[in-house]
Amino acid sequence: MVSTRSWVTTALALVCACRHATPSGPDAALGASVAAISSAPAPASAPAPAPAPAPAPAPASAPAPASAPAPAPAVTTAVRRIRASTPISRYSCPSVVRGSLFRPFLAAADTSVAFVEGDDLLSLVNRSPLGALPPEYAPGDLVDVRDGSPRKPSECEGQRECLRRDAADALHRMFDAMRADGLHGHVQSAFRGFGTQCWLFAAMAQQARRGFCEATEQSALPGHSQHQLGTTLDMFTKEWAEQGAKTGEGVFRNGFGCSPGGEWLDDNAWRFGFVVSYPIHPDDRQDGSRCAAHADRPAAINPKTGYKSEPWHLRFIGVDAAARFRNAWQASGPGTPDEITLEQWLRAGLAGDADLPVCDGCQCGACATLATKDARTPCGKAALWLDADGNVVSPAEEPHLIDVRTSLASDDALILDVVVHAPAHTPTQPPILAATGPFYARGATFLALSALESGPPHRYAELKGAWRIAVEPIPPQATRWPWRASLASGDLAATWNRANLVLPAKAGDVPVRMRISAPGLQKVRIALLRDGEEHDVREETIR
Repeated sequence: MVSTRSWVTTALALVCACRHATPSGPDAALGASVAAISSAPAPASAPAPAPAPAPAPAPASAPAPASAPAPAPAVTTAVRRIRASTPISRYSCPSVVRGSLFRPFLAAADTSVAFVEGDDLLSLVNRSPLGALPPEYAPGDLVDVRDGSPRKPSECEGQRECLRRDAADALHRMFDAMRADGLHGHVQSAFRGFGTQCWLFAAMAQQARRGFCEATEQSALPGHSQHQLGTTLDMFTKEWAEQGAKTGEGVFRNGFGCSPGGEWLDDNAWRFGFVVSYPIHPDDRQDGSRCAAHADRPAAINPKTGYKSEPWHLRFIGVDAAARFRNAWQASGPGTPDEITLEQWLRAGLAGDADLPVCDGCQCGACATLATKDARTPCGKAALWLDADGNVVSPAEEPHLIDVRTSLASDDALILDVVVHAPAHTPTQPPILAATGPFYARGATFLALSALESGPPHRYAELKGAWRIAVEPIPPQATRWPWRASLASGDLAATWNRANLVLPAKAGDVPVRMRISAPGLQKVRIALLRDGEEHDVREETIR
């Protein structure tokens, strides 16, 4: 389980105290207002239970290839399954724009439009510039989760927790099933409007040790929160909440995923239409566990979701959709690098595993922006450019090889030192080869390369429009250009090699060292590769 620091509990407790004013415990304020939820009868309008049988599997999670790129500046990603952008007349969260209390900020272009249709149960809400809801959006069918009574969004920001009606009905059915197994559900937070999320994020950013940037790893920027959909809740058990109240640690502490309640939700929530949005990445799990992370590795975001693990964060997508997602998840290979999350299932047909987070000054080198003027963004040249429709844009100038040198290591592995000139905003993709790895062991290719030492192999299939260094033996083997390397900064390797997605190249002259174990190599061919086309090809004799 990833480490969840005390500032999360503190900030949420502040929100709770504001919304549910009672004098006891850091989480007792919110807990008191929703404690009745676990024992309350289902609302009268709740339909009869539906769940378990799973329909046929959803389409494969691998993205479909996109059409050919247009002339430079090239649009390089597939047609997106998003609606046309909606202008935002007034972005009402001053804490995250330029000139606020915090040094990081969102560019004006990234707060002036929204792409998400919130009423769609399968809408793609995430950290990217394309994953934001309009500030004014709120569901029109919110109900009090205690009794099912209809509520206006403003009424859900005070003494009540609210969800959309179908989600609330499903929640009560799930509570009944939990009680039958000796557990009692506890809702910590449900619908949160844009304004509340703005306040919550700012409070977390002030409390966090690393400030704004640490907050982005555990809390959504306003507009990017699934809670604003009215179908998402932070859910624990009554027993977990009571223990946290006694110790003062609150509910947002280590271990819930491996508690009886956390394991029950992981196994059964889908039967009622709920999905855990932010699981632990398979590379980060202890062997054989879905709920515990390796203790000897720093907790990093899951690049397939954009956030650290949150086993309490449940999103309602409907019983049928959740069953189809469950089938697709099982088919994807649970526990392997190919295991999908809700994000990959929702984006089926789009290029890559995920979209990059919006540039806010925290993930420079691995972020995207709708702004086209470097001076107006917090990450300048270290950003992926998106056009007004959300497609990746390539600069007019193409990257080119500057220098290639070969040598042999003491174990006869080929050392290839390549320097590439990459214009700012050039699209690339993993694998990112850093000084500490990964390395191409004997038999490894870009379709089977371990991102971590002794880790399982990852598949870095070609993504449309992305440039990579490519190397092949002379004469070629069955797999053309088997050894490939990203043009992204080596500093990104540890996090971003755990997914296959489009990244911005490091601007300027980019040195890349490739270590390839392939006994008997005498000559190799080196090129820059994009969409299967070879550019700037060179041949080198190994000395």
